[in-house]
Amino acid sequence: MASLQSRLDEFKKAFESGAPPYNAPHETIETMHRATAELKASGIEEQALTVGDRAPSFTLFNQDHVQVSSGDLLRQGPLVVSFFRGHW
Repeated sequence: MASLQSRLDEFKKAFESGAPPYNAPHETIETMHRATAELKASGIEEQALTVGDRAPSFTLFNQDHVQVSSGDLLRQGPLVVSFFRGHW
């Protein structure tokens, strides 16, 4: 099985080619590259958690717009946090 990095590299190459099934316009790809460069230049990358870091406590709204706290959830067991773009 290919490594995750090689699979991601293959996906990026296919996506950036603009060919099906993604059909990404060149302008969209350039916008993504520019936004990525701006984020890296901002220094935010150095503030990101890395493997093994403990995340700070937080309270967020879930998919049903109910506030949930990480502390309450952790008392029930391990916690996985997933971010999604939103409802279509």
